Amino acid sequence: MRFINQLIRLRIIMPRTLYLILKAKAIHGKNLCFLLKLASDRFAGKPAITDGNRYLNFRELYHAVLSLSSAIRSYCPITEKKASAVLACNNSFDHIIFLYALQNLGIKVILVNHKAHINEINSIRENQPEPCYLFSSEPDHLNLRNARHIDTIIASSGNRSKEKIFSKKYAPVVFPTSGTTGQSKLIEKKKGVFYWLYSFADLVTCAGIDKRDAVFISSPVSHSFGYSALLFALVLGKKAMITENKNHQEITDLIIKEKIDLLSGVPSSLYQVAVNMKGKTHPVRLIISGGAALTEAILQKVSQELTKNIFSLYGSTEASTSFIAGYDLLKKNIHALGRPLKGIHYRLEQLPEGGKELLIKSQLANTSSCAWLHSGDMVEEDDNHHLIWCGRKDSMIIKNGFNIHPAEIENAILRIDTIEDVLVTGEKNKIKGEIIIAYIKTKPTTLFDEQKIREGLKAFLPGIKIPDIIIHTAAFEFTGTGKKIKPIVISSNL
Repeated sequence: MRFINQLIRLRIIMPRTLYLILKAKAIHGKNLCFLLKLASDRFAGKPAITDGNRYLNFRELYHAVLSLSSAIRSYCPITEKKASAVLACNNSFDHIIFLYALQNLGIKVILVNHKAHINEINSIRENQPEPCYLFSSEPDHLNLRNARHIDTIIASSGNRSKEKIFSKKYAPVVFPTSGTTGQSKLIEKKKGVFYWLYSFADLVTCAGIDKRDAVFISSPVSHSFGYSALLFALVLGKKAMITENKNHQEITDLIIKEKIDLLSGVPSSLYQVAVNMKGKTHPVRLIISGGAALTEAILQKVSQELTKNIFSLYGSTEASTSFIAGYDLLKKNIHALGRPLKGIHYRLEQLPEGGKELLIKSQLANTSSCAWLHSGDMVEEDDNHHLIWCGRKDSMIIKNGFNIHPAEIENAILRIDTIEDVLVTGEKNKIKGEIIIAYIKTKPTTLFDEQKIREGLKAFLPGIKIPDIIIHTAAFEFTGTGKKIKPIVISSNL
């Protein structure tokens, strides 16, 4: 009964909404763009998306997507049966519309960050059937096979015919992740129109997201957390502010100008907003944090400068959002996961080496997951039966919400000819969650040159994976089982 009441509160099972759902389904079938058509009919002239300079209402957004779909089709022979696409998304106004247009064409879209290294993109494409197109605005990407310049296609869309092109086929959006094993893999969500509705309604009503008018999505849309926030805004008819601008002061000014009352993002980005908002009158009334764990320093700063109406979401690309914790619980223990959302089941598995791993069973899990998904996180229950996060089962580094496996960085460093050995670890950081530290031993008679090492790594790694701190060491020591331990430090930039 509670679920029905939640749907009534969200006006989803009202007669008019049900009629519009059937109408949108008749046009778009299983394609996710039926949500865009539904929003166009439900919310029509309400503001849908802005970057502070350009604006589209829901009806304009829908028609812009249809027009751009026609332009994309004219630039490459995309057919829904064969083609797939890698979209290097930079969170700009145009890139969001481009994402919707690709989905509208009924092809699989693999979302990557616009700063993704060309080696990562090629690795993804090698595992896709041909043709697999790359859409990007980055100069480094455009020399790759089957690459298309997003800006060129968008510029031509206004000159195209008004022909409406769409598909009724389900078009999955896929997210690359290193998961809990360090092995790169693509995460594809389950098919189905409303499998997410149970947890969605619970999360939205619990946090009061439906009561807000406009959301700033600071997380990259190429991250599953940012993409989910974009869909939430679409389904609920909320104005979404997105930007590729990295100037924190300008972003703060936009939040005030656009009367943004909901912030959604990773903790480090929320912290920057709070720092720049100090002493200002602002419209923020709700904060949704996700993608990485909150720290006490960030919680204190955000609650002091913005609002105490804060919710932290726990989940993963593989399992989606699974738990929600409010400010009062986080204030008692910053590592509290909170309660599971509706439709989420969990259990704790005792490990031979000690500790308990969190296992999750969810309708929101990706298509390849087993019934019980191993989270890779160690947890324990407190006296009130709240789950408390204790750390990672493995050595995964979580920096600004991105999973980074040390082995990948170590392999890249060892490709530099002056390096003999290396150890990469993570260290807790008040703002980023964790930072990357590389302990490096150079070859005999070879000088240690940190700048050359950093420049060399740019050929193999994106910026976020290049170590924050590089330490030169004379030698490594090992445990009795052969594992490296932190070495003696010669020099560093600490």
